[in-house]
Amino acid sequence: MKHFESENHIGHSAIKAGIDPKTASKYIKGAAGPEEQVQAGERCWRTHPDAFAQVWPGVEETLFREPELQAKVIFEELLAKEPGKFAVGQRRSFERRVRAWKRRHGTERELFFTQDHQPGERLQLDWMHCEKLEIELDDGRFDHLLVHVVLPYSNWEWARVCYSESYLSLKSGLQSALVELGGCPRYCQSDQSSTATHVRGGGARRSGREYNARYLGLLAHYGLKPAVIGVGEPHENGDVESAHGHLRTAIDQALRLRGSRHFGSVAQYEAFIFVVVQRRNTTRKERFDLECAALRPLVATRWPEYDEESVRVSREALVRVGKQTYSVPARYVGERLRVRMTETELEFHWNGEVIERTEKHRGAKGAFVNWRHVVLALQRKPGALIGWRYREAMFPGARWRGLYDGLKERHSPGRAEREYLGILALGLQERLESLEAVIEELGTQVSLDTMRRRFCPPTNIVEMKLEVNLSAYDELLSPDRINSIGGQEVA
Repeated sequence: MKHFESENHIGHSAIKAGIDPKTASKYIKGAAGPEEQVQAGERCWRTHPDAFAQVWPGVEETLFREPELQAKVIFEELLAKEPGKFAVGQRRSFERRVRAWKRRHGTERELFFTQDHQPGERLQLDWMHCEKLEIELDDGRFDHLLVHVVLPYSNWEWARVCYSESYLSLKSGLQSALVELGGCPRYCQSDQSSTATHVRGGGARRSGREYNARYLGLLAHYGLKPAVIGVGEPHENGDVESAHGHLRTAIDQALRLRGSRHFGSVAQYEAFIFVVVQRRNTTRKERFDLECAALRPLVATRWPEYDEESVRVSREALVRVGKQTYSVPARYVGERLRVRMTETELEFHWNGEVIERTEKHRGAKGAFVNWRHVVLALQRKPGALIGWRYREAMFPGARWRGLYDGLKERHSPGRAEREYLGILALGLQERLESLEAVIEELGTQVSLDTMRRRFCPPTNIVEMKLEVNLSAYDELLSPDRINSIGGQEVA
């Protein structure tokens, strides 16, 4: 009103007061202001008949029996039981009435209590799924997770690429975070996954969960005390759970700014993640400095980021590691090997020597046979390939499968097997791409002999230049020589 008296402009006065111009015009014309209006209290009468009066007792009985039942589901049931009695547009009114009933008679809602974190007290660790980031490597889409570590007091965070919620990924992520942090808090808090805990007892005597021994060993190495949240209570790890969404958004925005989601290798992608996380941590420096002052010193030695176990090589040159089966060179059949397992790779050791490295496979049970390990042994066992349970491993690609099928059409099964294994064995010295190019060139004319002549030409043919002196022979046939010999014979 003061602004209107000085400016005499309803629109400007309404903007100044933060109200609608029509409301301002009403007040200027003499209507009572909000503070002048008599408060009549809540209305105690209905303005229209209760549409749900007849069915509400039954609805209340249902809600008392199942308080968590949704109003939408109950209303859809009413529409089915009382066709034509209610309109679809009445659903909102019904939901408001059910909501009001639940506030008066329903169960008490769960409360969440904000915790007062202390500097350097604990870190929270969890795994973050990254399918929505749609990262791509040279060999296709990269499905992965991030081990995500957060300090609740300062919200300092760290993340590292992994492939599963395993003990190896926990070990790698935790140690990477501690090294970057440069110190140790007092507690390491995680959920009750099988990585950290297991069910106590067995059978009918199961009672709660207890910590895994190797998990306790890792924490003891750094002087950390274990802490877990309740089963099915992710809000108790609220800082790291909340940070998942913020970090995922930050990575997505950085990828959009980068203009591509393709990386040449996992190392390049992980370096990109480190840069994003470090930038986010620069905004937390003040509280992080307080956190660093309260951290304990970091031990000098790092816990090995691999697991080891002993395996025996079967008669098929196979070993079992976890759920998977892998092949090793056939000369180690019957030997006991030491296998070293990281998140991505397996190393097989014999007498301290690395004899084989292979990619670590994840998922359900499977067999991963390298044809190079067994092709020579199969050549010495005619007929073994035809019925071998891992025969498909002997076809490095679709072209090799086509070669085998073509040989079977032209030859007997035994000869087709010998021809195929002989051609494949050439791949031990030659590149498969070179062999495939010649196979495509020869077509139906391909055979073991033609491939050997192309890649293994005979080397035992020696070109010899001989100079023969026949003078001694001529002298032997001369007339004088003949007569002298004849005279001797006559004598």
